Amino acid sequence: MPTLANDQESADRARATAASLLKAADAAIANGVRVADKVRVFGPVYSWWRLVCRTSEAVLLLTERGFTLEAAPMVRNILNHAYAINWLVDNGDAAVDALIARGDEEREALCRKLEATGWPNAAEFRAALDQAAAQQPAPPVRTPAEQALHDKLKHELKNFYDMLDRYDVAEIYPVYSHLSSLSHTTISTASAYVEQMSDGSLQIRQEAAGLGHADIIQLALALLQTATVMSPLIDGDPLRASIDEAATELGLEKTQLLPVRVR
Repeated sequence: MPTLANDQESADRARATAASLLKAADAAIANGVRVADKVRVFGPVYSWWRLVCRTSEAVLLLTERGFTLEAAPMVRNILNHAYAINWLVDNGDAAVDALIARGDEEREALCRKLEATGWPNAAEFRAALDQAAAQQPAPPVRTPAEQALHDKLKHELKNFYDMLDRYDVAEIYPVYSHLSSLSHTTISTASAYVEQMSDGSLQIRQEAAGLGHADIIQLALALLQTATVMSPLIDGDPLRASIDEAATELGLEKTQLLPVRVR
């Protein structure tokens, strides 16, 4: 099987492989699941995995209809969550604690913004936060080392580069950064539907130019990575055969799909 490249043949293989992985994912959960391992981690990992699957399905549909640049923010989200899923399982309960703490901090920050900008429902939101806080158990007493890890994991959740750097795969970040430039108010999006002609005139376009084939290939890799993390958590490892078949189809059967923590 040839290796993946930014060409039509690789994109076609990646699209077919992605569709097969999505079909297998739906079949694996059609009748519910039994958790085989890491029970506390399972909930958020499952939710992130379904987000990756459903978003990937949406990107495939969009690109089949000729949308290009418009799908880039979704591919960015897929990439982010694919590595975060591995990070969450790898760090276990400590990562779940960090995720919950980040959620509390983000809701508090949102409430303060609502209060500062005078939103009429700010008081209601504040009351709901206070009620939820009163029902939560007291925060655990952590050793200095445990607190340092907690703070580090919270930071990595918010800073994707540092999450990647911890796994020594910082070379992935330029891909994420490029997708970010296609997701925000940048010169990339400001020039996507226009073209400066050699005579100085401006040519408008109804559609953005194609982005090549990398998005579909990255999407297939993300589905393969997340299935590799998710399947062992479900009783019977139901995606194993599909994972092995997908790796072969993409020419990746001898490739380490998941980053190994080195930092």
